[in-house]
Amino acid sequence: MNQHDGKDQDHGWVDPAGTDLLAQTLGAMAGGVDPASPTGPAAATSAMGRRVRLRRGAKLGGLGGGALALAAVAALGAGQLAPPDQAEVLPGSPAPAPAFQVQDGYQPPWLEWSDLTCGMPVDDLTSTAQGWSVAPAGDIYARTTDLGDGSSRSWGMAARVQEGDGSLDVAPVLVWSQDGVVVDLGPDVFDAPGAQSGPLLGGRDGDVAAAGGPASTCAPAEPGSRDTFGTPLPDGDYEVRAVAFPEAGPGERATAVSEPVPVRLDADGAHGPGEARDDEPLFGFPVPVQGHVSLLTLDRTTDLVTAEMTQLEPLSDVPMAVFAQCVGGDPEVGPQIELVLSSTGEVVGGMGVSCDGEEAGTEVGVLPGAEGGEVVDIRLKNVPDGVSRLWVSLDSAGPPLSRSGGPECSATGFEPKFDLDGFPTGDVATAAANIVLAAMDCDSEALIALAEDSGTELMPGGGTPEQVFALPEPGTDHYLMIAALLSDTRGEIVGDVAGDVTGDETVVWPRVATEEFRDSEEAWDEVVAAGLLTADEAEAQRAHGYQGPRIAIGTDMTWQSYTAGD
Repeated sequence: MNQHDGKDQDHGWVDPAGTDLLAQTLGAMAGGVDPASPTGPAAATSAMGRRVRLRRGAKLGGLGGGALALAAVAALGAGQLAPPDQAEVLPGSPAPAPAFQVQDGYQPPWLEWSDLTCGMPVDDLTSTAQGWSVAPAGDIYARTTDLGDGSSRSWGMAARVQEGDGSLDVAPVLVWSQDGVVVDLGPDVFDAPGAQSGPLLGGRDGDVAAAGGPASTCAPAEPGSRDTFGTPLPDGDYEVRAVAFPEAGPGERATAVSEPVPVRLDADGAHGPGEARDDEPLFGFPVPVQGHVSLLTLDRTTDLVTAEMTQLEPLSDVPMAVFAQCVGGDPEVGPQIELVLSSTGEVVGGMGVSCDGEEAGTEVGVLPGAEGGEVVDIRLKNVPDGVSRLWVSLDSAGPPLSRSGGPECSATGFEPKFDLDGFPTGDVATAAANIVLAAMDCDSEALIALAEDSGTELMPGGGTPEQVFALPEPGTDHYLMIAALLSDTRGEIVGDVAGDVTGDETVVWPRVATEEFRDSEEAWDEVVAAGLLTADEAEAQRAHGYQGPRIAIGTDMTWQSYTAGD
């Protein structure tokens, strides 16, 4: 299964020579994750292992013995998009969010029938619906859409509604308050009557999803605006209530308000209260890469519970596979997984997963909705309280295709070894991870952007990044060479006289290209095993020094050079 176990219980940085370095760095690199966070350091080894497994067509079995009932029909449709972490390697950054300021007294048009207003005392937020009640029934979760054209994040939480007089034909909303006043009245759910859906996390049959929007409906997007609200809630501690709006009679609505749930917002999302747990085995979350369609993660290992469902790519007409890993509680009792078309709520597959700590997966074929480029949500039902850590991903079942169609890229089907000793410093590992992932994905746009951003010297003969990394490759193997250099050989610091990393050094792959290792039998064997030279070529070069492909990366994360060979 290509599992890799992290050794640092506190998720901190390890010694640069430690064997967990690549896992820590890749996890911190992807999506700007803080390497000290619970979702950071261990994240990438499982992802990289899964990428290797996908390329090898690795063993796929039942998910923990759970019954599989995935529907799959022949379909035609959308192609793959750029990997979601591309924004991390391209120049530029999004514009800062507008300053948050509650517009006291404002009432969204869809709530004009009520006495709910922005800035109202939260003590005045009470139930008025006869016989109705609503209660939180699961952890709050983020629902992130990141399809390459900008990302957006909304919120959800399972709500259990006890019916009274009348009927409920719209979804409940999440109402946020801080310091005793209402700061967000939730999104407009009245424009889609009957559009109630099950929550993506937790809950049981009959529970519904309470919806939270990407921006507060109590803060204007622009000064003086009263109808356009695009300002997200700032980081901080809040109380969140699920509020339902049952119809008491023709044209008459009332409110049913739940008890509050404490929620903390920060850069990593929304966090509900939890209890620290240390169930074994420890494992990280996958790093989103090209070929991932959807990813759901749940972390209950700290005193703050974090859950997120991320849409990464629309469905395409290629066979898909589902992978999952779960730990905590009864190993034989786990949640049910459903694959849901986001636009319609149609369930196109379902399965069970055992929480025994083992990663497992199954191929599910081409899914319904592929012909229309549908987006898929992953839903977890009946999550046991004992589950401490879990992830589920929906991926393309085969190796990711290159942006130009696949076989014209030399790295297609490449199987990396990932020599962890080849990453001498955390920053260098971060830069190298970006480069090697772009090469392995045959992602010309990302590789070109990385080279342009660093002003990489491309040798021999120069050439622009667009020329050198053009796809299809014109009889060159640049993508394969880069992937093999950074994953299958060891790098060595040069220019470090005192033996300390000061930030001005350079790391060179392969190490046989450095003075210190030019006569090392092991280093020469390394480049032969990596396919950079044949045994005869290596023997011929020994007298005068290594003349094959090499890469140099500065300890300031600058990709200094790539040489295809002398």
